[in-house]
Amino acid sequence: MKNFFAIALIIIGFNVVNAQKLNKFGKIMIDEIPPIPDHRIERVDGVYKVFTDSLSFDGNSFYRLPNGYITSLEVADDKKDFIKRYDLKGKLLVTILSDRIINLKISEKANYLAFYNTQNIIHINLNNYKVDTLNGSHVFDFVENEKIIYFNPEKKEIYFNQQQLVIEEYPYQFIEYNGKILVITEKHIYEITANSLAEKYRFEGSFFDAKIINKEFFFVDKTEKRKTERFTLYKTSDFSKIIIADILDDLNR
Repeated sequence: MKNFFAIALIIIGFNVVNAQKLNKFGKIMIDEIPPIPDHRIERVDGVYKVFTDSLSFDGNSFYRLPNGYITSLEVADDKKDFIKRYDLKGKLLVTILSDRIINLKISEKANYLAFYNTQNIIHINLNNYKVDTLNGSHVFDFVENEKIIYFNPEKKEIYFNQQQLVIEEYPYQFIEYNGKILVITEKHIYEITANSLAEKYRFEGSFFDAKIINKEFFFVDKTEKRKTERFTLYKTSDFSKIIIADILDDLNR
């Protein structure tokens, strides 16, 4: 009777869970109307241009800031990539050149930007253009009021808020959720607590996707058996209770 009751609870919980689903590739779907693009990118006479609000800029990516705009050129050729900052009238203020610009990110209040140049993380203060070169990888993010968190693969350490946390696994993603900093690897989800990493979830298979939707944390556990794959979507608000939201069995792989 006890086993039957437990199974019944799982089935009931699965049926009443919200409508968050997986797409056919096992990724988390977001049920919302895509926003209308506020810019367009064209290649004019071999040069990439961004057009918005009757203004035009150089580059093939675009970021709108409270006090202006940032564009970047990221291409796979022998020419240097660049980042350009403009004021609200479209006047060019500064140009930053790099052999490569990978995973460009701008902090929430647009006081900092960072990117990976294939060797280091370049961290730039957008108020005074002070540049810090960080010994890290392409895995980094801005959290907790624009603090940078990043992974040093040589030392196998996470650097955050003057902390150095040893981790044997390679982090795939850093996420700030409910005032906590989560570190996601192939096999685990950790929470940074004081000077250590606390395990919050161990994947049965391996990590596949994660998103914060409507103040809830969703993540996908991918398991493989012979030639089949199963993608299980979970949701939680604090990891004390983890609920199955969707399951996708891919029998064609």
